[in-house]
Amino acid sequence: MHSGASYRTLRSRRQIRLYDFHRPEKLSREHQAALRILHDNLARIAATNLSAHVRSAVKVSLIALDQFTYSEFTERLSTPVVLGVAEFSPLEGKVGIEIRPEITFPMIERLLGNPGEAENLQRPLTDLEAAVVKTVFQRIIEGAGEAWRDVMPLEGKLAALETSPFFTQFAPPSEMMLVAGLLVEMGDHQGRINLAWPYIMLESVLPQLSLQYWMGGAGTREEGCESSAEEMQLRQHLMDVQVPVTVELGRTGVAIRDLLDLNVGDVLRLDQPVDRSLDVHVDGKHVFSGWPGRVGNSLAVQIDEDPGEGGEHV
Repeated sequence: MHSGASYRTLRSRRQIRLYDFHRPEKLSREHQAALRILHDNLARIAATNLSAHVRSAVKVSLIALDQFTYSEFTERLSTPVVLGVAEFSPLEGKVGIEIRPEITFPMIERLLGNPGEAENLQRPLTDLEAAVVKTVFQRIIEGAGEAWRDVMPLEGKLAALETSPFFTQFAPPSEMMLVAGLLVEMGDHQGRINLAWPYIMLESVLPQLSLQYWMGGAGTREEGCESSAEEMQLRQHLMDVQVPVTVELGRTGVAIRDLLDLNVGDVLRLDQPVDRSLDVHVDGKHVFSGWPGRVGNSLAVQIDEDPGEGGEHV
């Protein structure tokens, strides 16, 4: 037995925390902190992806990060539900992504060319609307893959789209889920997107979600998340930029009077020897050298070498 003084000392050194055995929290505070940073990053990427997709300003922010059992998650689903079931290889398991009707229908209206004013929000999706909303899920899944890139590369895809909570079953009822709530704002409309990650799916990557790993030793990784996300978005957009590529067969000088007298069948002699490679220009700059040829019935050029210091670089 402890004396009264020693008991008070012991009690002052410990903080008693209630533990619910019916809803055990399997993720430590350290893991939850890392996952919060990750989903903050996801919110920023999703805002960029959805804004470009619906061609309207979309704001996304993380407002909740909770642990529920699967049965509790399904009880909170809206009716009718718009739930995408996603897979992220190489992780085993499935992730539930719920988009609430309050923001689903305005986005569908916007993608169909309307101003984005949806009236009836309490009805099932039509086949056309289901096809349209799949593209929204795909943008969110792509954003999740980019947000996880610093932890591990994930290849995400939409496995199913469910519109009834009664047919939704991608985890055991008692399985613990990490549910990230994102608030989506588009014009006068706002609604939630909920991502439900099964614990068994996250278990294999928990060592990589430790704060020591996540924070990178010195400095705060959270401060670098925004610049990292912006850099990834910039790289993605640059990959989609089209630039003109031209091949210069040679040059020649022609007087104006001779140019005006040219007819079909006339031949212009170029200053390019047949045994010398051609200049390949990208956006007007000499970047490569190559040799002319054919691919099937199409004219083509085979890149031979980078001109190095003698040429310009994009």
